[in-house]
Amino acid sequence: MTAQSFLLSLAYGARSTPFAAAVAGLLSMIVSAMSIQLLLRQRQNEVTDSVVLHRIEQNHGWQEIFATGEVRARNAGQSRRRLIRLRSYRIWTGGLALFGIAGFVALLRAVL
Repeated sequence: MTAQSFLLSLAYGARSTPFAAAVAGLLSMIVSAMSIQLLLRQRQNEVTDSVVLHRIEQNHGWQEIFATGEVRARNAGQSRRRLIRLRSYRIWTGGLALFGIAGFVALLRAVL
């Protein structure tokens, strides 16, 4: 987030040259894409691990511990508030995509 903010401050800064703004915008797009890919890859690995752990629990007849957040909250007698129900990886992917879009707009502004 700090790198994205820095790059966008360069890209949109009044004292930035068009070349510097274009490079900063392009780098912002690249960092955004890299961050989204890493986030989604880690999410996929977490989902795979959860499925494997769930199968191990079922196969051994163990109490289900590694369930979804909603099931864990219900088992603990806790309610899940509306905001908590939102999937964090979707919120973060959207936020990172906005940084990428801002970088793309900065790149377009610099070259047009």
